[in-house]
Amino acid sequence: MDERLHKLLAQHGLGSRRQVESWIAEGRVLVNGRPAEIGQRVGPRDRVVVDGRDVTKRIQAESTLRVILYHKPSGEMLRRQEGDDRAGVDVRLPALRAGRWLPINALGFGEDGLLILASDGSLVSAITRKAATIPVEYRVRSLRPRQAEEWPAMPLAVDVEGEPVTFSAVERLEGGTTNTWFRVAADRTLPRGAIRALFDAAGLKVSRVMLVKWGPVSLPRDLPRGRSRDLAGAELQALQDLGGLPRASVRAGPPKKPSRGRRGTARAKPGRGKR
Repeated sequence: MDERLHKLLAQHGLGSRRQVESWIAEGRVLVNGRPAEIGQRVGPRDRVVVDGRDVTKRIQAESTLRVILYHKPSGEMLRRQEGDDRAGVDVRLPALRAGRWLPINALGFGEDGLLILASDGSLVSAITRKAATIPVEYRVRSLRPRQAEEWPAMPLAVDVEGEPVTFSAVERLEGGTTNTWFRVAADRTLPRGAIRALFDAAGLKVSRVMLVKWGPVSLPRDLPRGRSRDLAGAELQALQDLGGLPRASVRAGPPKKPSRGRRGTARAKPGRGKR
């Protein structure tokens, strides 16, 4: 049965639909030796080449959806670029038989916490289109102000580069004499720097920011930094529903113990943040 080329390539993890469409427009995808066209349909007898690499067998194989949760440490790149020697998350992720891991949410180089990745580009594309409206929750560790008997009142709104950003909750949790954890939540994904701007406005210094919940998915308490785990059950179903993907059309990978990925010698200490 013929399928749209960009959808087929995305389903097998070669890239998101948007990425594949840009590759087609740039002439990087060939079908039977000729440049592909956006919206083109291909069948089982067609030969497909991406950047000089024949991917025909890969896209003919049955696609199995797999979603993993990765506890990303601070200091890892989400996507490594040529010439940049900083560590990337890919070296710690479990290997896929075909395709590659695609991030559903984003975490910056200095950010820590829940990173969700999937093997199906169609699911990733469907969810990332709604990313700006996804509720999030963080744990934020702050240093106690010097010579202060009480913690300052925390605002629920702050300006970030001239744009107002609001929070649904900023609550102080139990902590030590030097550092204290806060629960910070928002009804939509926060722009980079928003949390630090919030604490700066209260005169507090942030020492760690950890994403613990993104939409319907939470970071497992027992998942150490630098380790990953397959997502299954109700959270996987909720993620599929968020992307508008019929549950019957996919099969989840089997649940596994936390994986060290391909760099088995590297072990990270578990996070100690309050939940």
